[in-house]
Amino acid sequence: MITKTKSYSSFQVALVSLFVIHCCQQHGTTTSLAFSGSVAVSSNFRQECIDCAIVGGGPAGLATAIAISNASPSSSIAIFERDGFQPKGASIQISKSGWKSVAELDSSGGDESLKTKLEETAVPITTMEIKPWTKGEDEVVSTTRRGRLRNDVKNGLSKLKSYVLRMFSRILVSVVLRPRAHLWHDVRVVLYEYANKLYRGPNNTVDDNSDGSKSLVNPNLNLENIRPLSPSEYQDAARFELLFKNVETGEERKVRAKYIIACDGVNSKVRSILPNEPDILLSEGKSVWRGQSPNICTSGKATFYRSAGDSNTAGRSALIFPAGENAGSSWTLISDAEVQRSTSDEEARERVLKVIESMGKDSDNFKLWKEVVDDSAIIIENKLYVRDFEKPWESSYDGLIYIGDSAHPVRPTGEGTALAFEDANILGKVISKFGLGVEALRNYESERYEPVKLISEKIRKTAQNFYKVSTSQNREIYAPRFVLAPESSSALN
Repeated sequence: MITKTKSYSSFQVALVSLFVIHCCQQHGTTTSLAFSGSVAVSSNFRQECIDCAIVGGGPAGLATAIAISNASPSSSIAIFERDGFQPKGASIQISKSGWKSVAELDSSGGDESLKTKLEETAVPITTMEIKPWTKGEDEVVSTTRRGRLRNDVKNGLSKLKSYVLRMFSRILVSVVLRPRAHLWHDVRVVLYEYANKLYRGPNNTVDDNSDGSKSLVNPNLNLENIRPLSPSEYQDAARFELLFKNVETGEERKVRAKYIIACDGVNSKVRSILPNEPDILLSEGKSVWRGQSPNICTSGKATFYRSAGDSNTAGRSALIFPAGENAGSSWTLISDAEVQRSTSDEEARERVLKVIESMGKDSDNFKLWKEVVDDSAIIIENKLYVRDFEKPWESSYDGLIYIGDSAHPVRPTGEGTALAFEDANILGKVISKFGLGVEALRNYESERYEPVKLISEKIRKTAQNFYKVSTSQNREIYAPRFVLAPESSSALN
């Protein structure tokens, strides 16, 4: 059997090409034309329109998606996250007010509730202790016989006092305060699973992404640009055009969104890209390192290390505490700001080791901390910033708001996550009242300003008091206040 090959004229090829271009534009793809008489379609570029683009897939972004899904079930939501949701991060605490917000985000109760699932990831902190940065900071040495006797008595009384305070702290922590630690990644996984289960979108169907539907969470997408749209460009009421690039494939993805919720942390990419947004960061003149040591067990104990206010190491502090269920320990170290910022994990490791050398290379403190740092696969280094409340609080753009650290960074005292959960909870309430729109977003901003400013100032004052105290007699007093910062804004109202 002989088959004939049908040839096409250039005119016919052109007609087919125009038809394919039209279809691809309708579905958000672009075309690549080959002049050999064939048409190839490329997926290197995609564009779509959604109601709400959430930039940042940490606990703040996921809690925000839950709140919007509850308040406006038919709205289309997409979370864009730079990483691939692989394990990372240190440990966090969720304060009483944070748990209250979690309970309000999911009021179903029972074994499958969001609150119950989060509680299952926690490990209790049973005791707290403060130690001096260096051994000499809590001991007075004298060379005379009478002086040595007097100092022996003082040091003995100091040790007795420390023992009594430790016992009191054990009772206070384990019976009254009952703090718990969670691995940051474990919290994110629970929120991720719950948000995916809850989200229905405009078609009111579970989005398992098996039928070509859009997924709620979109990993490995780095935000490249945001273009505010002019009224003449509004299509489907979209106010913004966002450009993302896949960090693995390089594929670009354009998204048109009616609203943007920035949940992308202290150094918000959203804020830095948009030209009219002010720089709201106020430097604390500190560098902070964080890590997780899976093979270092704390046995439920949180230990603080603090330098004396009148010593050469003044202003340095550190903390080792439980990381989470079967996760070893988590640690944070704060020192005077280093020049610039490390560009690699190894550089961050070298810089933090240089800081802990000031503990004394022969000291037990240094030996423990070197072991902790060496056991950490990833070390995160950042500068310490807080929110400058002298700068404008409201966004410069209708349809844009900030949640969590991108709105109000605070010192690492355990309240950051709770404040983010409160933000999400309040956002859900105003959307339930006004609907998902500019009015709801502006009401969210006005409701959060005073409470967040109040708690932020209290956290900063608490941390500054912790750094300033220099005498061993006062050393134990500030421990519980530093670990458990003042309750978040909802508890203060």
